[in-house]
Amino acid sequence: MTKVWKFGMAIVLVCALALAGMAIRTQTSAGKNEVKNPDQFRAVWVSTVYRLDYPSKATTDPAVLKADADKILQTCADMGMTAVILQVRPSADALYPSSYYPWSADLTGRQGQAPADGFDPLAYWVEKAHEMGLELHAWINPFRVTKGGQSEYDSLTADHPAKVHPDWVVEYDGKYYFDPGLPEVREYIIQSAEELARNYDIDGIHLDDYFYPGAGFDDAGTYAKYGSEFADIGDWRRDNVNQLVEELGERLHAIDPDLSYGISPSGVWADKSSLPQGSNTTGGYESYYAAYADSRKWVQEGWIDYICPQVYWYIGHKSMDYETIVKWWADTVRGTDVSLYIGMADYQAGNTDPSSPWYGVEAIRQQLELNETIAQVDGEVHFRYQFLAQNGALQELYREFYASQPEAALNTADHMSYVQGSNGRFHPDGSLTRAEVVTMLTRLAVDPNGNLLYDFEEGTGGFSDVSPGDWYSSYVHFAQKYGIVQGYEDGTFRPTQPVRRAELVKMVCGFFAVTGGSHSFPDVPAGYWAAREIAFATAQGWISGGTDGTFQPGRSVTRAEAVKILNKAMGRQAGERDVASPFTDVSRDHWAYHEILEAAVTHDYKKNSQGETWL
Repeated sequence: MTKVWKFGMAIVLVCALALAGMAIRTQTSAGKNEVKNPDQFRAVWVSTVYRLDYPSKATTDPAVLKADADKILQTCADMGMTAVILQVRPSADALYPSSYYPWSADLTGRQGQAPADGFDPLAYWVEKAHEMGLELHAWINPFRVTKGGQSEYDSLTADHPAKVHPDWVVEYDGKYYFDPGLPEVREYIIQSAEELARNYDIDGIHLDDYFYPGAGFDDAGTYAKYGSEFADIGDWRRDNVNQLVEELGERLHAIDPDLSYGISPSGVWADKSSLPQGSNTTGGYESYYAAYADSRKWVQEGWIDYICPQVYWYIGHKSMDYETIVKWWADTVRGTDVSLYIGMADYQAGNTDPSSPWYGVEAIRQQLELNETIAQVDGEVHFRYQFLAQNGALQELYREFYASQPEAALNTADHMSYVQGSNGRFHPDGSLTRAEVVTMLTRLAVDPNGNLLYDFEEGTGGFSDVSPGDWYSSYVHFAQKYGIVQGYEDGTFRPTQPVRRAELVKMVCGFFAVTGGSHSFPDVPAGYWAAREIAFATAQGWISGGTDGTFQPGRSVTRAEAVKILNKAMGRQAGERDVASPFTDVSRDHWAYHEILEAAVTHDYKKNSQGETWL
């Protein structure tokens, strides 16, 4: 048997992988890492109360408000999100021109003051979100008036509904709320939501969990007037919330039948010890009693389009186990037309204590993986934007997990060369730059039919240190477009920076379904950011340690090491034919001689009928 070799010009500069967090979903000989369902709901809550997420400062300047919105939306799109849930009514105020509420002080610094030049922030958010392929859901707090006590209440504008109708307002624990038991209050809230549905091309209306703030809410007078049919004040309060939930949905859908209407209650409806239909949880906040929110009934009656419980505990929690709660909600929505989105505790992630269940992002990853196994879970909503924006590891996780770009694969069908030397030398011990890595990856990317994907489209990927005239700019643009590469939090790509060994492994694993493995490297602790991928690559036989047993994850990878790893990952067999090296610095006794030939020399191949040898 013979193997036909074709010495020719290599089509790319290098082999290797790049920075941590790059990912590409592909079909390979090792199996398929499935592209996530583009119809799945993946959203981020953007809080505006006290400017927690938006805007960056109180201002009337449209340029600042636009720039802040652009940054948030782009970051969410880059992570693979499909929607943003923007808090347009942080309390009884508005981030849009409203006939019912004054302009929010959280937006411009003074309640009632509008942005300059007639700028409408909500209209801008909707337009830009849709341009990026994102849904925009308007998040409202139905009953909250203020959070800051008497001084905040006193500072409300004279035309504020709480000042015009002081009989609607109840003080509780230093905060002020509209009384849910008053029919005129519920009607006001519904009409103000209708205003949003009529005036904006929003994709949804979202209510959070602020209903009744507690059992001590001072509504005895309202109960005496309207609650005669109820022997228990708790049942009456729940009925008041139920009336709002049901009628609001009917009225919104009468305006726009396609509008998505959902609510995000606290994660636990009730413990089983309190109500037989409750979840197997103990000792926590039961929204059925604490907020008088009968969220289970809303689902069973089909009053809402989706339910988004805030399940803010980790898997294995002794009394509030994430898996137990999510499966309870899955059982609750089963057989209904109500979608289930899980509210995720991103604010917990990144704990620096290795003993914490929230150390790093592994707890969130495990939750995402669990969600995928539960058919009734239709997506997640993440709380909240700044916790994602300030946690690069979380962003990396979502870029990997939520990748929804067109499917790309490594070209394993053609044994083309994918590295080359210069002036007859390969430089096997030389390092690789990020720009070189991106070039190699884009040149190897094919669609499911095996067609090359790189189309020479100009662009910079949005990175501040990549210019249109740079030789690698179109490759970087392609790689960013397909989710192959991300930059740093400061907006740079750092194209000339060498690639580390751990980064190389991380990127190679982005082509595969990482399903586990083990390693014995003493310099790769369990909490290391690429430990999971290093274990997987070890189990696959792609990598091994040095003579001292270490992996040296932070060391720059060499060109020879890179081609060996990628050859193994691509299933390319080195050493089948002993041909002369085209490189003067790669002798026959070099440890990577055959690996370099496999990567640098284009050749045809064909298996015999037994699939055992090469022709």
